[in-house]
Amino acid sequence: MKFKNQNTPIDLRPKCKIYDIEMDKETVIKTLQTNLINGNDIAVGLFDTEDDHFELKIPPSQRHFWSPKMHIWIDEDNGGTSLSCVIGPNFKIWNIFIALYVLVILFTLVGVVLGFIQRANHEVPYFFWAAPLGLFFILMINLAARIGQYWGKAQVSQLKSFVSMTIDKKI
Repeated sequence: MKFKNQNTPIDLRPKCKIYDIEMDKETVIKTLQTNLINGNDIAVGLFDTEDDHFELKIPPSQRHFWSPKMHIWIDEDNGGTSLSCVIGPNFKIWNIFIALYVLVILFTLVGVVLGFIQRANHEVPYFFWAAPLGLFFILMINLAARIGQYWGKAQVSQLKSFVSMTIDKKI
């Protein structure tokens, strides 16, 4: 089994790929389903049969605002089975962050354009302040996301341990 960590330092949704699992695809699916059905207190989840996709969550009694989800896709390639994993926040939280990024970038661009208009009209271009303010807010949004990652770190380990336990390999 080979493990490839596909993260960069700025990733908000870490990714990994586990190659050459010593089980076939159906066995991995059945084992994951069995472990989820057995009522464990590590993870709960759903299985989508169309694209062999699992969505693992923290049990409801342990969830908090920053609790992560793990998405797992199971593939067979070159005679071996591989798992592709993405860990990230709940989609509601993810959408809030995307919306905040879009709003800040939009207001920054509008401010810079208005600054150029003020400069072209030989006025004092006060709207150019939108650029450093936009950068500041982008950094604050990113800091909030990093804080959320930190608070969800133990639960990320919990989801990884569930998958590790299922395939009998350390992740």
